Amino acid sequence: MKSHYNLILLHYLIVFSLMLFPPALSYSQPPENETPEQVIHELQATLIQVMQKGAELGYQGRFDLLAPVVQRSHDLPAIIKAVLGTHWNKLTEEQHQAITEMFSKLSIATYAERFNQYDQERFEFIEKRTLPKDQVLVRSQLMQADGKAINFDYVMRQGSNQNWKIINILADGVSDLALKRAEYSAIIHRDGFSALLSQLEQKIIQAEQHN
Repeated sequence: MKSHYNLILLHYLIVFSLMLFPPALSYSQPPENETPEQVIHELQATLIQVMQKGAELGYQGRFDLLAPVVQRSHDLPAIIKAVLGTHWNKLTEEQHQAITEMFSKLSIATYAERFNQYDQERFEFIEKRTLPKDQVLVRSQLMQADGKAINFDYVMRQGSNQNWKIINILADGVSDLALKRAEYSAIIHRDGFSALLSQLEQKIIQAEQHN
């Protein structure tokens, strides 16, 4: 009888502890069957959130909040591979890993640095277009307090897990991928791959200094 009572007590203790401390949800996994529009909405909603709490969070707080969302919404390994172009094939696996990690950190750091204060900005969805090669374009605008708008066009495609991810962003028609390709290629040609890594690291340090 005592043993049976102990088992019942143990059962209720386990149930009670689960009620108090539910299993942690993993935010690294995106919801299934997210549409391209939903992916962009989540990213932009997070950007507005970090802007609204910019001073309170500080740089590191903004970085930590943005990191999982940027990693979910951007195909960062594919982007840096496209940016490097033919240079990618000349690198070792260790160099692939190093540049991918550095580029990913810089991408998040750039968001954390630039979206640091709020002045009634809001994002507005414009349209979604189908592009060749199974890609889509999600067009939106960042409306500012003075009525001016910044156009953000997101080129997206489905990854191996069928989740939609950003592979390029055009701000007012200017391709971020094209800008980086020209910049990174020039550095590699002039000073080599190690110099590119050093410059990306320096950019991260500079971003961290903007609280």
